[in-house]
Amino acid sequence: MKNTLNCPVVRDLLPLYAEKLTSEESNAAIRQHLDECENCRKDLERIQQPIDCPTMPNTEIDYMRKAKRSLKGRSYILAGVIAASCLALLSIFLRLFIIGTPVFIEEAAINYQWNYDADKAVYSIHGSLQQTNTSARINVYEDKENNQIKVKLYEVIPSVFFNSNQLSANISWNGEKDIVWQGKDRQQIIASSQYLPLSITQFKEGHYTNIIDAFDMKGAARIQQLYDHAAEVSSKQLAAFDEASHSQYLIISIPPTSGTYSVWIKADDALPKQELDDRIFLYQEDGQYYFYQQGQPLKKLSPENLRGLLDYIDKKKP
Repeated sequence: MKNTLNCPVVRDLLPLYAEKLTSEESNAAIRQHLDECENCRKDLERIQQPIDCPTMPNTEIDYMRKAKRSLKGRSYILAGVIAASCLALLSIFLRLFIIGTPVFIEEAAINYQWNYDADKAVYSIHGSLQQTNTSARINVYEDKENNQIKVKLYEVIPSVFFNSNQLSANISWNGEKDIVWQGKDRQQIIASSQYLPLSITQFKEGHYTNIIDAFDMKGAARIQQLYDHAAEVSSKQLAAFDEASHSQYLIISIPPTSGTYSVWIKADDALPKQELDDRIFLYQEDGQYYFYQQGQPLKKLSPENLRGLLDYIDKKKP
């Protein structure tokens, strides 16, 4: 069979022939031409020779690896900086709007009232922080190591979390632990069984005998109730009790169950005032028993209430 393929056509087909992409009929014609044409055979050999691809120098590979590691390290550093910035902003937010700054009662404008409910054994604090544009946050916790109940007040920026300057706390308290107002570096006891004793002393035959001296707020409330409900003999305010004119009597010191703390001093309050004797004297005269307290009217104790008081004293005295 006569070969009809010339060299230019064969050269165009050689790449496809080398890759075995031509048909059998074309292959036969190309092989016949190659048998007759040395130049085309050389072209085919050149096409079939493997191509040596240039390799990248090791120095360039090392540089790219170092660049990749450096970029990765910078990404970590950037992520760390962003995380640290977020934590710093969160810390500032918590400090200003949630945690606040500790406030000590002697260093800030604080007004509050306290009250002790003997029946429920609850010590209550209700008041306000007088600084403008400031809200209050109060925290009560137990310090077992020091055997204390601590009250801590914080100033915070007003927000949806804390938007009032009012402070309030109800503390379960039986007198076993001191209640302490805790500042940043200072503290002050605001309630202690040592500061609130019920004291009853008997004067008889020229001698004073301490009968009761103990923390008993229920007993104090009971005696206070007896005094409040005793019948008034007159509306005249009494002078100081003349102890020398009586040979026998009881001296009753009832601890307060409420009080007020204020940093504001009015002009009238700045002047010293004569302190009244808040002790209650119980004495007998003409078969009747009387409650005598300076600045208050004279009160007569009924036989029933007298028995209740004497029964309480008999149970509590050592």
